[in-house]
Amino acid sequence: MSKINAALVGYGMSGREFHLPALMNNSSYHLKLVQTRSEKNRNDLKALCPDVKIVSDYEEILADEEIDLVVITAPNDVHYSYTKDALLRGKHVVCEKPFVERHEEALELFKLAEEKNLILRVFHNRKYDGDILTLKDLMKKRDFGKIVSFSTRFSRYRPEIGDNWRFKKTVMGGLFYDLAPHLVHHTVSLFGLPEAVFLNLFYEREGSVVDDHFELIMYYPTLTAFVGADMFERELRPRLHLIGTKGSYIKYDFDYPDSVNVKPENIYQETNLRSVFKTSTDEEENIPLLKGKHYRFYELLANHIANGITEDEDKDLALAVILTMEKAMESYQTKRIVNIKER
Repeated sequence: MSKINAALVGYGMSGREFHLPALMNNSSYHLKLVQTRSEKNRNDLKALCPDVKIVSDYEEILADEEIDLVVITAPNDVHYSYTKDALLRGKHVVCEKPFVERHEEALELFKLAEEKNLILRVFHNRKYDGDILTLKDLMKKRDFGKIVSFSTRFSRYRPEIGDNWRFKKTVMGGLFYDLAPHLVHHTVSLFGLPEAVFLNLFYEREGSVVDDHFELIMYYPTLTAFVGADMFERELRPRLHLIGTKGSYIKYDFDYPDSVNVKPENIYQETNLRSVFKTSTDEEENIPLLKGKHYRFYELLANHIANGITEDEDKDLALAVILTMEKAMESYQTKRIVNIKER
C-alpha cells in the first residue's frame, strides 16, 4: 500500500507535540509539507525533519495534488474555512479541537465530506488518555451500583497570562474552548448527550480578556456531571471522580507520559499517581493506570483511509461535543439551564 501523503498546517504546541511525532512514527504516512511562518519554527523543523518541505501559504498545500491528508492545527478562527477548502479540493482532513462554534457548521462539513467520499476527523486525542481508558475498563470490571455523579477537571496553577492566542480576544478563545472539548468528550463518551447544561465562565487573572476558569454542569436523567478547569489550583482536586451507590473511582493529577505516540511494551504507567477504587471511606483498592494509546488515532485513520471507511463513532462524539458546548454558551449568555435537543 502506498503511503498517505500528509500536510501539517501550523507548528505550534499541538502540531509539534501531538501531530508531528505521531505522523513521523507511523509508517503509513509520509509527512510531505508543513505550513508555518515562524522563523524559529522553520529552523526547528529543518533540524528535526530535513526532508519535509516548509511552506508559508495554505494554498500551496491545497494546490499539491499529491497531498491526501491535511492536518489543521492553525488557530481556531480558520478551522471552518480551512476544513471546507481542503474537502472541496478532495483531501481528507483532521482538524484540531475546538472544531467549530456551531453544530450547524459541523453538520455542514461532515455532510460535505460524505458527499466527497472523504474522511473528516476532529482530533480528540484525549480519548486515548490512560486515565479515561483505565476508568472505562474499570467500569466493566467493578460494581459501582447506580452512577450518581461524575467529575472531570483540567486544573493547573498558571497565574500569569502568557503570550498565547488562546487567551486573546479571538474566535473560540479562552479556557472553555481550549479545554472543555476534552472534558465534554470524556463525559459524552461515557454517558451520551446530556439532557441539559449550565455554564459559568470566570475572568480571574489580572488582565484576562477571555475566560480563564469555567464550570459546566451536564444533567442526565439519573446522574450529574461536573466539568471544569481553572488557573489557580494550588491544591490538587481529582482529575477524574466517578461516584456510584456501591463504589467510587478517584484519580489525581495528569498522566505520565502525557502523550504516547508509539505502542509501548509496558502498558501501565510507572508512576505513583493516586488511582483508587473505594467501596467505603476506609477501604480502597489501588488501580494500575494504563498508558495512553494516542498512537491509535493515526493508526485507525490510516486504516480508514486505506479501506474507505468514512463512518465511525468519532463523528457522533465530535458532533455531541459541539452541540453540548454550543448549548453551554447559550446557557452562559442567558444565565439559565438550557435543554439540549438533538437536531
